[in-house]
Amino acid sequence: MRHRERRRGARPVLASSIAAVSVAIAVAAGAEDVGNKPGKSVPAAASARPAAMANAPAAAPEASAGTTDTGSAAMAAYNKALAERRLEASSALTPTTIRERLLEAQELLGAGRRDEVIAHLVRLVESPRFADYAESDEGHAATYALGDALASAGAHDPARGYLKRLLPLSPSDTYARRAVRRLAEIAIDTENIAPILEDLRAVPAAQPPETRGEIAYLNGRARQLGGDPDGAFKFFAEVSVESRFWAQSVYLSGVIEVERGRLKEGENLFCKVADPGRSDKTAPFFADEKFFAVRDLARLALGRVAHEQFRFDDARYYYYLVPQDSERLAEALYESATGRYEKKDYESARELLDELKALGVHHRYEDEAWILSAYLDLARCRFEDADAELKGFIVRYEPVRDAARRLAGDERVLMRLLDASRGRTDAAAEPSGVTPDAARAIAALVRIDAGYGVVSKRLAQLEQEMSGLRGSMGQLDDLTRTLATSGGVRPSSEGLGEGPPNSPARARAEADGIKRQLDALERARAPAADIAAMRASLKQIEASLGPARDAGPGAGSSALPKGADLPGLLQTDRASATEFYAAADAARAKLLEVRTALAKDAVHRLDQRLSRLLRRARLGRIESVLGRKRALEVEVEALAAGVLPQAALDSLEAPRYLKDSEEYWPFEGDDWPDEYVGGEGLN
Repeated sequence: MRHRERRRGARPVLASSIAAVSVAIAVAAGAEDVGNKPGKSVPAAASARPAAMANAPAAAPEASAGTTDTGSAAMAAYNKALAERRLEASSALTPTTIRERLLEAQELLGAGRRDEVIAHLVRLVESPRFADYAESDEGHAATYALGDALASAGAHDPARGYLKRLLPLSPSDTYARRAVRRLAEIAIDTENIAPILEDLRAVPAAQPPETRGEIAYLNGRARQLGGDPDGAFKFFAEVSVESRFWAQSVYLSGVIEVERGRLKEGENLFCKVADPGRSDKTAPFFADEKFFAVRDLARLALGRVAHEQFRFDDARYYYYLVPQDSERLAEALYESATGRYEKKDYESARELLDELKALGVHHRYEDEAWILSAYLDLARCRFEDADAELKGFIVRYEPVRDAARRLAGDERVLMRLLDASRGRTDAAAEPSGVTPDAARAIAALVRIDAGYGVVSKRLAQLEQEMSGLRGSMGQLDDLTRTLATSGGVRPSSEGLGEGPPNSPARARAEADGIKRQLDALERARAPAADIAAMRASLKQIEASLGPARDAGPGAGSSALPKGADLPGLLQTDRASATEFYAAADAARAKLLEVRTALAKDAVHRLDQRLSRLLRRARLGRIESVLGRKRALEVEVEALAAGVLPQAALDSLEAPRYLKDSEEYWPFEGDDWPDEYVGGEGLN
């Protein structure tokens, strides 16, 4: 009897552990699927990507991309097996209980414990008793919360499965509208829009304008990415002002018109977004946080269209509309100065460049703005100032160019620097082997392809879920051994713990420590022999890590048969987890290759740009010498013609030669009336 009570007391813990492990496997499967589809999420600037992007993991077939299995059948099998062993949860489920569970999930989410939130909600939603409340407001809230948490974890397909349950609800239902919004965000995040549009077919026809706008915008984006601008333009026009995607739709419609060569029509569309009066009416009510970024893009687009048509005054006005707190301010000031330079309004160009310099921040145009400033002085015949600026540019950026070339050969340091650039942290805080000033300059000037951010995000998601999957596999082994013994067992896996002395986790930690020591030695300019010895140790550890990483976690115990009973279900999940881990590790290796190729391409383009600007700087110095020579020739010609230059005229002025104790009286004629008396009236 006492043994039976002990097992009854373990019911909630065992059920919760099984739910957590099953969800971890599902999330890892979703993350592994994300890792296998990088090509679909990198649509921008395909021609600018390196050839290695073609070596990314191939996209999964459309059938698998459309799969939205939530794992409900597996959880039902677990619940049945737990009931047969009388290990199911004994507490009753009521609307009050559901609300309490949702509040607990919110607290866990606020603490950043996302995986626990997912396990908590799966145990609630997949409970056999939940079916009685699935159609209540509490049930809808729990279903949406689970779908949202899975989407945030990168498990987009299971998230779609839960969110789809809410789509057929009445248009007045809050969670139905929220499900449409969340599905739209998943589609935009992954840019794998076709399966989401298929899911949205379940949405009833009578929907509010904001919901119709979500669907129309997704249709437009799908056709734009598919190379059908006409179809995209049609759907973008259906997005009303009530939609949060109105600004994006109008802006992308303007882009399509400009690409067609219809600049006037494109300018009119950009004006709808960029007009301050119109923004005041729409932004506070319907726009999301991205509206103001899109508005700044529209104002830049207006300036570029006007610049393309040589309407430099209009271009300056449009650039002026970019606010002072915008991330695009430096871009607007530089392009506006370029327009004034082309119009030969050199004074206005100088004012804009001085304003850009007064910002006091690194920006991606600071190298080109420096060259423009020097050439502006050349155009104003200020040859000495231009030569000094060009000389300073060479001194400043030649070491930066050389440092970028060195970084291209050190993948680890390069990744750290680019991550600091994307994260907007101080690049000099990362050990890179270059001077802090050069590191900050590279981080500011490098122009990273959009695909790099997508791949980095997917890689981070994949690594996080792989770490969770390793812990879940250990928990599966512990549960299997618990069921095989009459008493408790000591856990053999603590998830992300260091493990035994020879474990891969311990070796990885040791390798990270050696890398930090190596960075410190390089910064301290330690003897080359010490650095070489440290590098040899690092290579030895990384070589030993290779087979362990390729092998991944073990396959677990195969003593228990697979079947519908609880041990068999655990063994089935253990085998699935091993397969998922191997597939995820292969996808991770491919993503690392793609990210490295994109990083090297970004630094290579920076090297080319700085080399081009350095050549222009040297040519500019030659022009400054020729300009000074020509100025002397003009002065000699003027002297030969009897015309004194201004410098010579200044040298004849008497006040230049007076001492501090002397006073200069200007010439007032030959006769001074105050020098004689009584001579009035004399002829």
